[in-house]
Amino acid sequence: MKALSNTDAFLIRDASGNSYYGGDQEWFGSHKEYRKEAACGATTCANILGYFARTREGFTGLAPYDLNDKEGFLAFMKAVYPFVRPGLIGIMPADFTRGAREYAAIVGFEFDYDILTVPAASNKRPKAGDIYRFLGAALEDDLPVAFLNLSGGRVKNLDSYHWVTLVSIDDASGKCKIVDNGRLLEVDLKKWLRRSVLGGAFVVVKP
Repeated sequence: MKALSNTDAFLIRDASGNSYYGGDQEWFGSHKEYRKEAACGATTCANILGYFARTREGFTGLAPYDLNDKEGFLAFMKAVYPFVRPGLIGIMPADFTRGAREYAAIVGFEFDYDILTVPAASNKRPKAGDIYRFLGAALEDDLPVAFLNLSGGRVKNLDSYHWVTLVSIDDASGKCKIVDNGRLLEVDLKKWLRRSVLGGAFVVVKP
């Protein structure tokens, strides 16, 4: 099992004492319907940059908000959104990395990135072991992974056309944990790799 050093760094609480893992795109509210429905990329980006701000010395300036508080984290999501704004087909990996780096640069930080694409054609996809090694190497370096899922592959708790934050991987079982719209979920990545029709991508942004 490979995992981030501090999954609880994603915890957020609201004024009523409710707890969430990471941001929720629904927080954008009904008056911003398109943003509410399509801002999974921006929410995932805020989760990842927020993790660095909460866990790495000298990185609080990356997210100068109260990230423990729902309203503070929503303010951060709104700050990130213009840089990871969805287009007609959502946010593709190159758009995600460009937006994360542009936001970081404005607040004085420099990022690199790695992308592992899972093509729609099954015969062109990386082997499962290679994917697990890519994910494991990132998590061992305490780097959350942005996971773009274009089709769910019958994995019931994994939405299609959706970005989530991957925080652990068990390369024996193929099970991983993700942060998705305020929840910490376990999903069957092995099944996804076998059944997903459109594939997706895994993106690592690195300070």
